Amino acid sequence: PERKGRRWPMAVELLDATNESHRGPTVITRVHDPRARAAELLSRFSYAESFRKQYDEKAVEFYKAYVGHRDKPKIEGRSNLHIPRTYEIVDAIRARIVRSFFANRPYLDFLPMPRQGGTVEELLLRAEKAKIAAALVDEQLDRNQIIKKFYDFVTSVCVFPAGIMSVGWRFDQRLVKRKVEVPVYQLDAFGNPMLDEAGQPIIERVETQIVEVPYTVWDDNEIKNVDFFDFWPDPRGQDIDSCRFVFQREWLNEEQVQDKLAVLHEAGIGMVFPLNWEEVRSTGAPEEGRYERLTAVGITPETSEGFWSPDDERGLRKGKLYEVLHYWEDDRHAILINRKFLAYEGDNPYWRHQKKPFVVASFEPLPNEFYGMSVVQIIHHLQEELNTARNQRIDAVSMVLNRMWKVRRSADIDESELVSRNHGIIHVDDPDDVTWFEFSEIPHSSYTDEQIIKIDMENAVGTPSIVRGVDPVRQETATEIVTKSSNAGIRFDVKIMLFEALGIKRLAMLMDLNNQQFIDTERLVRVFGEEAGFQWVTVAPHELVGEWDYRPSGANVDPGANKDLRREQLNQVMAAVLSTGNPYIDKYELTKMWLESYDIRNVEKLLLPREVVEQQMALQQQQQMLQELLVAGRHQGNGRSRIPEPPPTTGLPGGV
Repeated sequence: PERKGRRWPMAVELLDATNESHRGPTVITRVHDPRARAAELLSRFSYAESFRKQYDEKAVEFYKAYVGHRDKPKIEGRSNLHIPRTYEIVDAIRARIVRSFFANRPYLDFLPMPRQGGTVEELLLRAEKAKIAAALVDEQLDRNQIIKKFYDFVTSVCVFPAGIMSVGWRFDQRLVKRKVEVPVYQLDAFGNPMLDEAGQPIIERVETQIVEVPYTVWDDNEIKNVDFFDFWPDPRGQDIDSCRFVFQREWLNEEQVQDKLAVLHEAGIGMVFPLNWEEVRSTGAPEEGRYERLTAVGITPETSEGFWSPDDERGLRKGKLYEVLHYWEDDRHAILINRKFLAYEGDNPYWRHQKKPFVVASFEPLPNEFYGMSVVQIIHHLQEELNTARNQRIDAVSMVLNRMWKVRRSADIDESELVSRNHGIIHVDDPDDVTWFEFSEIPHSSYTDEQIIKIDMENAVGTPSIVRGVDPVRQETATEIVTKSSNAGIRFDVKIMLFEALGIKRLAMLMDLNNQQFIDTERLVRVFGEEAGFQWVTVAPHELVGEWDYRPSGANVDPGANKDLRREQLNQVMAAVLSTGNPYIDKYELTKMWLESYDIRNVEKLLLPREVVEQQMALQQQQQMLQELLVAGRHQGNGRSRIPEPPPTTGLPGGV
């Protein structure tokens, strides 16, 4: 947990777990010598670091392929292009995954887990609580800008062996300036407020003053993307839960470190060790991860901390950054500063879920391995082949257009005249002084080879041209398009199921259980209804407590594989239902889906309310019955008085 803008007195003794201010389970304290414990944790960090180094070089190589960096050619003048096919494929996959989960609100659904001996009535009651708990997490996702955070997370999954997100709790309360209205009272000759008939002070006027008031900037879950190079898993772990420990790095200034330690001290679940900040300031820690990645693509990252006046204590504390290395087990947490000083060790502050607060996923998980394969890794060699084929063809064309020459040794030839140019002249004494080398034309097979490479890349990760929204490399029949879209959709649906199981469900679980632990006051929650509207509901802390089955609200299908195909299918279904008058189809919902397939926003504004539609349908049925009676009366009456015909009605079916 993180708290900003508030200061507490620091104490170095271990707080008693039975303290009245302590919330959570009973704490089992463990007291260690900080230097010996720091050495033990650092040896464990070296153990994890040596394992992850095997993947560092691959991660840098895949990052270079994603951003399109190419090393300088060994031979001057040769083509050295990067064809951004990898980015095109990654962008298509990323867009489909992000849209699958976060295209519409609400993002998540919570379903109550049945309890042993529970009743149906109890389950229905808990279903309402689950809806409110889901709405709160949904609001926090939106506040965390989840679309941007998840976009970056999927980018890491597609580029690196794994993508990592952290889920923590942050409380940020600051003193802010606000304008407030202050009454100015009428005063008597002695300077006392004058009173009216009711004995109340008489207000002469109201003035606006600027005052400082406490303001809670943040008191919610906080989601962060963790850089691949800032996370070290247990070498024997197969996933985040099976890891015996993990390390995570962040960079904080002195004030942020002290605020974090103050929160842990106040929680009373571990030992906050005293730090000699003069000694801490004199040490440093390497930032090899980010430095290595950026230098590999020709960018020199800034390693200095800028200018901060040493005479200004606040400036020094705000400017100098320290490496904060977090050690996590399911039930333990420790903090190392600059890989030397142990600042804290105690129980996991997230006692409600008692898990490492991270979400880890790979694009292609490998059995019994923590790291999997990324999209870039799968198509990396094909991308290199594509680059080579294109550059070779450009070099061959350059050789044809800019010929090489044979010049007699004894000939007096100005070599600058041999450069190809418009209306160029070469002065020779003899026609044989200069001759050119013959180069054959570019074979057509080289263009065919490039198309084969591109098709191989598409087939490897299931992203045909119709899925990426581009024209195919060759003309395809409608049957081929439908077949490819269907096959790609099946493969993509499985990936969505993996993301749901490994990422979204765990993210929702960590956020929900943090809400159950940390929220201690009533809150207003926006609950979405079935008709895309919402209402504000007041929720108390005890109403959030429960065990739920976490599910994303979005359908587990590919939303963008072929919109035109889905739209055409809905058109056919609409035509069939309206022509047959099938009574088992909800025409209102079908009309809504049909309009939404055209990407129309606020469909509800176009649709009449369901109650109005039902009244119109009932009226039409009555009119139809009257019409049938009228026809029957004409056949039987033979000239008798007729039933007046009802006025005709018009309108489109489905409530439009």
